[in-house]
Amino acid sequence: MVDGNVVHQPNLTQRNGTFYLRMRVPLDVVDAVGRTHIVVSLKTKERRVALARFRLEQATVERQFEAARQQATETATLRRSLASGRLEKLAPGDIEGLALRWFEHAVQRVARTSRETLETRFADWEAILEELKAEGAVLTSLDPEDYEPTVYRTVDELLLAAGAPPEPIRGRIQRRVRRPQIDQSTAQYSQLATLVRRGLIALNRDQAAQITGGAGGSVPGSLQAPVALGVAEHRRTLDELIGAFVEDPGRGSRTGKTNADYGMVFLALREVIGGDTEVHRITRDHARRVRELFRTLPPNATKRFPGKTLVVAAEIAVEKGLPPLNTQTVNSHLTKMATLFNWAVREEWIAKNPATGLSIEEVPKTVREPFSPAQLKAIFSAPLYTGCQNDAAGYAKPGPLRPRRARFWVPLLSLFHGMRLNEVCQLRVGDIVERDGMPVMLVQAAEAGQRVKSKAGTRIVPLHPETIACGFLDFVANARRRGDERLFPELKQDARGYFSDAFQKWFARFLDGLGVTQRGVSFHSFRHGWADRLREAGVPEDRRRALGGWAGTGVDAGYGRGFPTRMLAEDISKVRYRGLDLSFLHK
Repeated sequence: MVDGNVVHQPNLTQRNGTFYLRMRVPLDVVDAVGRTHIVVSLKTKERRVALARFRLEQATVERQFEAARQQATETATLRRSLASGRLEKLAPGDIEGLALRWFEHAVQRVARTSRETLETRFADWEAILEELKAEGAVLTSLDPEDYEPTVYRTVDELLLAAGAPPEPIRGRIQRRVRRPQIDQSTAQYSQLATLVRRGLIALNRDQAAQITGGAGGSVPGSLQAPVALGVAEHRRTLDELIGAFVEDPGRGSRTGKTNADYGMVFLALREVIGGDTEVHRITRDHARRVRELFRTLPPNATKRFPGKTLVVAAEIAVEKGLPPLNTQTVNSHLTKMATLFNWAVREEWIAKNPATGLSIEEVPKTVREPFSPAQLKAIFSAPLYTGCQNDAAGYAKPGPLRPRRARFWVPLLSLFHGMRLNEVCQLRVGDIVERDGMPVMLVQAAEAGQRVKSKAGTRIVPLHPETIACGFLDFVANARRRGDERLFPELKQDARGYFSDAFQKWFARFLDGLGVTQRGVSFHSFRHGWADRLREAGVPEDRRRALGGWAGTGVDAGYGRGFPTRMLAEDISKVRYRGLDLSFLHK
């Protein structure tokens, strides 16, 4: 192949068969980068491999350009903040930068002075040493009144040199020390004074050690600023932020789903911003670019496009016209991104959250509807209930079998008890017990893998007479005899920790096969219809909430506190569906 630009892919070239990335450096960052072009070998002669590496290298180079722009912006912002005398606008990293630059200049200045002194034969070394010791005693004193005058004088000189405005001269007397016109009570001034004091102590000890030849003496000018000031040698990166955020014990425990969602956010941040990017350089524009990625990303991107980056997956999705993530999911990701940076602000890694207020306006949600009488008849007249080939692939085909496993019981339990889908799917055999002589179900998170939506979700639910008539207690007894731990062992837990995910997808296909395609109708429609039946039966709101596990109430599943079990059993027995006769399912 002839060397030169590769067709249809700007910035991708070949030399002697090997692919290279070659990018022109934007004019506004040429001086900062130090060259006009960036050339990177992709170390392959195979186009497919080259394209994959090209996208990653191109993103890295573009981040370098962005970092150069950000550095220039930060420098200008720092100068403006100092010029306005608003020290409180500076981030902790800005203050560290000021102190580091001051110390580096101070080291060079002291080095020159020390060299000149050492070359002087007639210097009074004892007097010089005594003076250094006295100065060191002042700087290391425990009394702020001893060291503050020296430290504050140095800080003021530093700020004036960096561009802070001097205090206006009042009156005719001008022979006095100039001071910057800033607020000394700010946390930023205090931080700068602390760093300067450390630097002055380090300089003092180093000078004394050079004269005496003791430990700690160094070649003039060789003191390391970060070590002397107690500042990290490098600024904290995005990768470090994510690691510290995840490991923080103060955040409490998180569900598998939440951790998986955060994992997607972290992946997007690393791709768009770069894990090695210093946190204090992350801008509002970075956060907006992450938002745009989420707005074009398809659902289940990592599963649909294994081995592809999120950026590439989004590009493919746009080309193929695939539907993007819904607005609610996008906003959930953006909230988690903002939470990460809020943590960084609270831990004083950065001064301001760059990701606040980025959520997008949601389209009004589809109102969930209860199943109509006709839809309920269609569901419970399906072959799954009247006779099918099996309850796996043959659930929709008429046959001689009437299997009673999850696909049979889960809809029935929600129909008569109003339970959420995962609450039913995660039931354990030990969750079906007696309370006050009546059979009940315990909705709880007592075992690993179980969860409830909220504190109110932990409750007892007496069994409905119709469920008992259909043989549910016999089903439980058989599971107990087999030694089963879970009531529906065929339902497997997904990566997010839920047992309901696969069932929910199957039920959607089940409804579609029955022609139940009304907008707003789903498995959750059982719960809506159940709530309507309780309301029609005149059950008071507080007991409806207790039975349904809605916020604001809650019943202790272990002891049945709140309402007597018999009262709740009477309430739930009032749930009836006009026109729905399930007597053919009775044992």
